[in-house]
Amino acid sequence: MNDLLIQQLQQLRMTGIADMLKQQRAQPNTYCELAFEERLSLLVDHEMNQRRTNRINRLRKQARLRLNATPEELSYDNGRGLQKPRMADLLNGGYLSHHQNIIVTGATGGGKTYVACA
Repeated sequence: MNDLLIQQLQQLRMTGIADMLKQQRAQPNTYCELAFEERLSLLVDHEMNQRRTNRINRLRKQARLRLNATPEELSYDNGRGLQKPRMADLLNGGYLSHHQNIIVTGATGGGKTYVACA
């Protein structure tokens, strides 16, 4: 019965829930005091997080970005002209919902590609 449930979850493409259920079974003392809805909430949260992560990874792969840059690695030195509040606003992605474009300009070697990939 236990393996059947895991198989059914995997057939339904709910691998996040299946993985979290395996984890809960491996550590019964950690989860036994939680109510049914709390445990179910943990399972669903894990599934949602895994799907979000998979979506982001898929979209990044499809974008074929030249560099594997992350926002945390951006340098805000005075010479670069990057402003943390403006970059935070751009990294938030509000321009996407407003159907706006971004143009990154600057001197050669200034890190435009890196900023765009981040």
